[in-house]
Amino acid sequence: MNEQAKKAYLETDKRILERNIKPLITKELIEEHRKNPVGRHSHALSQVMNYFRRNHEEIEGKDLIVCTEPHKTWCLGAHPGKRGVPYIVFSDECYDTREKAEHALFLKRLEKHGVLIK
Repeated sequence: MNEQAKKAYLETDKRILERNIKPLITKELIEEHRKNPVGRHSHALSQVMNYFRRNHEEIEGKDLIVCTEPHKTWCLGAHPGKRGVPYIVFSDECYDTREKAEHALFLKRLEKHGVLIK
């Protein structure tokens, strides 16, 4: 994608965030995700999650979850941006269930996009 196309894409993406996604973010929506981070969600939560899962970010540095100990430990991390290079693992952001890690990642994405309600 050339620079002009990338700029137009990011401007459109920002408008989608402001007009369509930000109004959906409420304390109730965040609580819905905390209670059920994996599985079926309300239409509003599905829209928010689909927006965050899209590939609108550069792959390098993209937030993700890394299972560091099967069935025991899940840590937040970041994609290194290159094939064959291990994921960056944030050892200070580890959880004892996948669900807790999923919710932590959700909160991190909300904060990263400036829409986290505390």
